[in-house]
Amino acid sequence: VQHYNEIKGISICEFLPPHLVIYVDVAAEEVQRRLKLSGQSFLQNVPLPYLKSIEDFYKKSFLPQISETSEVLAYDAAQAQDVERVAEDIEYLKFEKGPWLEQDDVTFHHMRMLVEDKHSVATLTHIPKFLPEITIGAHDFDEKYYAYKSLPGKKYAPGYNADVGDKYIWLK
Repeated sequence: VQHYNEIKGISICEFLPPHLVIYVDVAAEEVQRRLKLSGQSFLQNVPLPYLKSIEDFYKKSFLPQISETSEVLAYDAAQAQDVERVAEDIEYLKFEKGPWLEQDDVTFHHMRMLVEDKHSVATLTHIPKFLPEITIGAHDFDEKYYAYKSLPGKKYAPGYNADVGDKYIWLK
């Protein structure tokens, strides 16, 4: 949950909240049972307290917070199976919440351009961490970078290095 909050904190300002959140409430015990039935080895030993903490976080924190800017429909597992009811509930919503109402074509265009670029979206989730064992400083980086660039064939892009026998460089 801490990692989720950290990622959300650095990236949420770049995105608009969803128009609609559909929450399907399944008890943590049932989730654990389904995980075990999945047959995936890494899902066999998910602790129940962990699943309960996620459930509690959603009910006590996420849903009240997201309901300020988005429409929320909540169903139990049996109700969620009734697709016609869910569709009918969606039709009755007025969608009068959130910053979507304040957007124009230009801001929608900029948002669309952002979310279509997967690299830009992924970059928003990078959390810089200083780990002394693997993080190097600027001076060390410069030293390594210029040592790498001095290797044969690394000065320019592949195909443009005469020192490794690239030919007809001036024709490219």
